[in-house]
Amino acid sequence: MVWNETIKQNLPLGWSCSKMETAVENVRTGLNPRDNFKLGGGSIKYITVKNLRPDGVLDFSNCDTIDEEARQIVHRRSDVSVGDILFASIAPLGRCYLVQEPTQDWDINESVFSIRYNKEIVTPEYLYMYLQSEAFVKASTACSTGSIFKGIRINSLMDSNIFIPPIDIIELFSKEVRPLFTMQNKLNKEINSLVQLRDWLLPMLMNGQATISD
Repeated sequence: MVWNETIKQNLPLGWSCSKMETAVENVRTGLNPRDNFKLGGGSIKYITVKNLRPDGVLDFSNCDTIDEEARQIVHRRSDVSVGDILFASIAPLGRCYLVQEPTQDWDINESVFSIRYNKEIVTPEYLYMYLQSEAFVKASTACSTGSIFKGIRINSLMDSNIFIPPIDIIELFSKEVRPLFTMQNKLNKEINSLVQLRDWLLPMLMNGQATISD
């Protein structure tokens, strides 16, 4: 362990404490409907902070929708890609989602940040886990602002601290956890499919349009 003067505590040898802007290539956000487009048209899912769960799952239930024309407008600003991390900017902080597949049927609103990692410094898996860590959430909550909904600004996010191990250690970490994230994503897709099947079948069973036989 080596003393770090910036944070006044010991860090493992080879680790550094840097500003988040070092580990992040860019931060983008979505768009508020207001004068730009209308909600409720089309089948494109419009993700807000309510759809980001604390367990790292993107929950599409009770999700607003937009049409493809509106999605194109939003995407010019959000530009969500595989490897990006969706981050709920409104308290409670720490709700994140690691994008593992192309976003063809959904996009984000202005309360969700799309954070792109700096591949020279970190991996998406490491940054994703760090943004959910107790230390980061506690520090970010302390600098949150807002009279109605408290949240963190992009400038405050980029100015926050991040502990960075050597890149070879980070890559070893990612190699271990990546299959777990892949499995989580697969299982969540299966759960969503079953939920859709249930929601389609249950009303038919209740009104007698479908029956269950032995």
